[in-house]
Order: sequence, then structure tokens, then C-alpha cells
Amino acid sequence: MAALALAGCGSSSAGDNSGGSGSGNVDEDALDELLSQEVELPYPTSPTDLGGDRNITYIANGLAAGGNAEVAEARAEIYRKSGWTIEGPLDGQFTPSVQATLVEQAVLKGADGIIVDSIFPSQAPAAFKSARDAGIPIVCTHCQPEESGNDVYMIQPSAESLTEPQIALVLAAVGKDDATIVVVGAEFDSSKAVAESQLRLLEEQCPGCEIADITFPTSDLGQPTSPAFTNLLREYPPGQLDAVITPFAPATTVLLNLAEQAGRDDFKVVNTFGDAPISTQIRDGERAPLLFGDSIISQLFIGYAVIDTLARVFNGEEVPDYSNLPAAPIAQQNAADYVNDDGLWVPEDMESKFFELWGLNN
Repeated sequence: MAALALAGCGSSSAGDNSGGSGSGNVDEDALDELLSQEVELPYPTSPTDLGGDRNITYIANGLAAGGNAEVAEARAEIYRKSGWTIEGPLDGQFTPSVQATLVEQAVLKGADGIIVDSIFPSQAPAAFKSARDAGIPIVCTHCQPEESGNDVYMIQPSAESLTEPQIALVLAAVGKDDATIVVVGAEFDSSKAVAESQLRLLEEQCPGCEIADITFPTSDLGQPTSPAFTNLLREYPPGQLDAVITPFAPATTVLLNLAEQAGRDDFKVVNTFGDAPISTQIRDGERAPLLFGDSIISQLFIGYAVIDTLARVFNGEEVPDYSNLPAAPIAQQNAADYVNDDGLWVPEDMESKFFELWGLNN
């Protein structure tokens, strides 16, 4: 990946040169090589038993942001297929105190296990300690940079496994060694960790690039505009910006809308996490050339890995390491290989592989 990124940074093959500085100069060779690489997911190799009914509480960080509720419900449907009793997804409302209360309530109800999305042990230490003291395992998805420990099991891409292919994609997209690139982070710890990795990789792999970073405030989620993006477009007029890396679909959609309203298609937008509707727009060539690509993960693989982890914990078995899941870089050229009609990456035969290990009929 690093070699490809350096190739993208140091060359400037001719591309579509319409628009401003960011709309041409794609390094097609580096891009083609990057997008043709196969991404392998870490399936478990030994069988386990789901062991009858369990009462599981599922708590999401927040459901109001675009795409969050859909992903949470898709995951919940996977959890129900286990045959266990699932309460949730419950709405953590992007508020640590609300999330801690929901964890405490699950403990009081005697849950066998707790699943949390982007709810960090360090932000709700008393609630997580209550679960630990009660012997209730917690599986946390998208809780980077925090690590597994104290009966909390992390299932997620690491900041590095998510951003390494993404930065290679960005540098191939801009195709020059003096590009101007802005990294957008959010106020969540997981997004901050990802943004830090993005900035570090850009500085290492394209030392001649001008790199800047801004924050997309939580208060702007669900809003039609964002002062942070309005200021961004004002600070970098046409011809002075090559790429913007965005943290997730709601932020990306706001930026795309503002840029299109301003008649801007002179730079490229690369999203993070591959969440819908951005993933389907990339696949279908919508909002191009402004919307260029993404770093997509399989949210549904995470769902199956959650059940697999809890089952193995309940059975006292060794748990596979799901804390460094890979991401796939996508652009319009390869997005159809990863994005289904719901905007999700559903690996071939994924369910049957897990069901076989669990002794379930598909």
C-alpha cells in the first residue's frame, strides 16, 4: 500500500482535466493496481456452539445520524439469527451519560452479554465496571483506539487498517506530489484516532503536500449545512484544493451539497467507512467527479464476528482477533464488487461460512 501511495504521490498521469486542480491528474496505473488487490477477511477456523438462548442487550452510540439506524438494524437482524433474545438497538443519543445508563440497565436486567457500537470503556468506566463485576462480557465495535481487555472485546478495523488503503487511494486520485489535502475529523474518539492516522500517513507518504485538518462538530449532524465546510470552501477557492477526506456519510453529504451549490467540482472527496448512501453513489457514478472514493468495511461481517465472539466467550474458548479488520479502497471502477443495493459490502458466502462453524442451517 505504501509503495502504491508513493507512486500516486510522485506522478501525474493524464486524467479527466475538466474543472480545477483536483479534477484531473489521476495516476491511473497506481489506481488500477490498488483497486485490483483482493481483500481477505479473517474468518474463524474452528467451530463453536451458540449454546441455546441468551439475553443480549445491543446499544448504539446514536441512531440519528444518516445511515446509523440502518446499519444498526442490519446488525440486529444478524444477532437475531443466532436464536438469542436481542434487546435493541437502543439509542445512546451520542451522549456518554445516556450510554452509561443503558449499560447499567442491562446489568440490572441480568443480560448475558452486551454489544455496544462506538461506546468507549474510558467514557463510561463505572458502567463497564458494573458489567465486569457481574461477569457480563461486552463486545465493542468501532471503539478504536481502545483495545480489548477486562472482558471487553473489540471488533473493528484499526485506525491503520482503515486508513492505509484510503491514503493510497487519495494519493493516486490527486496524482501529484504537491497536492493540497484537507482531513476532516469528528469529535468522537474513534474518528480522532482515524484522523490522526490519516494525517500521519499523508505527511509520511507525500512530504511535499500541503496537509490541513478541520473538525466536523457533532452539533452539525443532521443539519443541512456546516460552518466548518462553508469556511473550508471559502478558504480554498477553486484551483487551490485537491482532495478532502471526510469521516462518514452524514458529513460527506453536507460537504457535497455545499460544494455542488457553489458550482465546485475542482477537488475530490474521499469518504471513510463506506457507509450508504455514499457507497452507492460512488458505485453508480453519482456526484462525480467531486465524489471520488471511499474506504469501505463490511459492517455485516462485524455483525457475525460479534456473535462468534460472544459464543466463544460463553464457551470458554479462545476468541479470534477481530480488532484489525481490513478495509477495501473503492472508486467507481471497482465499487460494484463491494457495494450491494443497500450500500453494504456483503462478502460472498459470509453467512454460510459462519453458520457452518456454528452448526446452523443456512
